[in-house]
This record gives sequence, C-alpha cells and structure tokens, in this order.
Amino acid sequence: MAANKKKSFQWFLLLRDGFLSTLLSLGVCYLLTLFFFNISFFDPVSKALRDFSILDVYYAEKLNENNKVSPDIILLNIEHKSRNDIALALEEVLAADPKVVGFDVILKDFRKTKEDTLLARILENKKIVGSLAFTPSEALTNHPFFKFENRPGFVNFNFDTQNVVIREFETHKQIDGTNYESFASLVTKAYLSKEELEYFDLDKKLKGPRVINYKGDLKSFMHFTIDDFMALEHKQIIKDNIVLIGYLGTPTGNSFDVEDKHFTPLNKTTAGKSVPDMYGMVIHANIINMMVTNDFMYKVPMFWVILLTFLFSLLASIYFIWLDKRLKISYRTVRKGVLLVYAIVMVWITLLLFRNGVVLKTTAMIAVVVFSAGFIKYYKHLVRYLKTKRSFKSYI
Repeated sequence: MAANKKKSFQWFLLLRDGFLSTLLSLGVCYLLTLFFFNISFFDPVSKALRDFSILDVYYAEKLNENNKVSPDIILLNIEHKSRNDIALALEEVLAADPKVVGFDVILKDFRKTKEDTLLARILENKKIVGSLAFTPSEALTNHPFFKFENRPGFVNFNFDTQNVVIREFETHKQIDGTNYESFASLVTKAYLSKEELEYFDLDKKLKGPRVINYKGDLKSFMHFTIDDFMALEHKQIIKDNIVLIGYLGTPTGNSFDVEDKHFTPLNKTTAGKSVPDMYGMVIHANIINMMVTNDFMYKVPMFWVILLTFLFSLLASIYFIWLDKRLKISYRTVRKGVLLVYAIVMVWITLLLFRNGVVLKTTAMIAVVVFSAGFIKYYKHLVRYLKTKRSFKSYI
C-alpha cells in the first residue's frame, strides 16, 4: 500500500514538474520571440522566417501536379497595348458572349481622346467587373469618366506588408465606413447562379481571410494576347465562361518582367526567393477557380494550434524529464532521435492534411516543442537552486 502511494506521488511530481517546465519554457520562448521579431537588427532573418512555410514543400515537390484547373477561366493579356487596342479587344470579347469579364486594369487618367470615349462606352456593359487597388496612402481607382455598371473589387490580396508570399487573400475591406469586396469574389458571384451561391454557401465562406488553394501557374490556364485573340477564328470558345483581362508580361510570361508579379508558394525556390513567380491576374484566376469549384481550404483556428502546441510541449517535457532519470549516458542521443522523428512525423501529417484541404501550421509547433525539450536542463538547475533555499519536492 505504501509502495503504491509512493509511486502515485512520484507520478504527481513528474506531472507537476512537466507542467511547470512547460509553462516556463513557453514564457521564455514568447519573450525571445518578442525580442527577435521586434529588434530591427534581426529584420532580415525574421522576414525570411515569415516568408517560409513547410506547406511550400507541397508545391515545390509537385505533390499537386494532378490537380485540374477549371477550363472556364480564360486570361487575356493586354501587354502594353493602347487603349484603342484594349477597347477593340474588349468589344470582341463581349460579342463572344462570356458570362462575366473581370477587368483587372485601372485607368487613372482621362486623355480626352476618341479611344477613351470608345473604351468608356464599352466598360458600361453589365457583364464587366472593374477593379481598384489600395495603397498605404491612397486608393487607386478608375477616372470618373470610366463608369462601370457593377461596383469594382479591390485587387489587393492582403493588407499585411510583412507577408511577402501570397498564401491568403482578403475577402472584404472596410475603409472610411465603406465596405469593399475583393475582385475575385465579385467576379465569382457574377458567374455563379443563385442556386450555386446558396448551395456553396459562398457568403459565409467569404467572411475573413481565406487560404488560396493554388492549382497551377499561367500554363495551367487558357490564355491569349490581344493579337492572338483578335486573330482567333472561333472566339466562341469563351462563351458563358469567365474572361479576365489584365497584365501577364511582355511578352506573355516573361520571367524577367516583374510588373504586377508576386511571390507565391509555387515558386521553385522555397527559401531565399529572389524573383517573383506569378502575375496578379493568375493569382486571381486561382482564387476564382477555388470558389467556382467550391474547393476551399480549411484553416485550423489559432486557438487549436496554440492548444496543440501546449499539449505537445507538456507531453515532451513529461517524457524527457522521465527519460532523463532513466538514461544517464545515452539521454542526449535518444532525445535528439525522438525529436527528429517527431519533426518528420509532424511534417508528414502537415502535408497529408494539406493535400486533403486542411491547413495546419506546424512550423512554430515543432520549434516550440523542441525548445521545451531542451529547456529541461535549465529547469533542473532551477529545481536544484530552489532546494538550497527551501524544501521543494521534485521528481528530478
């Protein structure tokens, strides 16, 4: 009976030590994080860490190469064509009877020409969805002369300047009491029927930021230059489809042309990215494809990420405190081996979940658990110090 009581007390001390060690390690980890990310000296490193995600491996290793992209989205590259060329092409596009036309071009000035008058008249078509963009200092909108039947959508993907890689997009933005909706959302709503909108429950899904489910780059979508489209014999290929008009490089897909180009997880270099890899209109196409096919990604809420991090850290602390008492010589080797297996398993689980549409960010989770495991030696020193000052019972 006494032996069982002593054993139970030892387990209680182990659990308590594990809990205290976890709390202290998480507190120290939090303070170090604040110090690291708020000191300007570490800006280059902290920025690189923000830009990196384990999930980029999913795209880098082409784990999504069998994904199909909707053929209903056609891209039209304006290159650096004149407004007259854009107007004539837009007229031909509308004559082919697409379901909706997303005009990802901002005409900031009115040049008082016949070309502008022609373009303004065409842009009044109810099938066209215009665009605007927000900068830190102002909103970039079309000149009042160019009036659209539909309200414009913002082409910004997110408003966090710290996040260079476009992994998520904002669905709404409220400025000066006015609520704006994203360009991709408005194009999608104009394309889907009322029944499809209700069935997909799109309004509910478009509340707050959403992870972009990338399916491909420019090559994955049907695209034309204005010259190619004007020379096309069967323009009815775009009938009842979505046509996005915007910039895709000069010439199309030029890797050295970075105008309206962004970093995405599809970048072939997952770390130390140097050249943006995807034009904004292609990102819009991926977002629209995600919405029209109802193929959204589910992001695990931060509450559950924090809770899982704490639980894994607690289990790691308890296990390694117990292991430290059992192994005197080989403890460090075993600890490193266990942590390596843990990291590999977590990465595998992360990629498996992502492949099935669930986004669980585990980079910080892995780092914190490894930190908690290493913090045990400092907790042991603290326990020894406390024992010199007062009676302090500990499993250690």
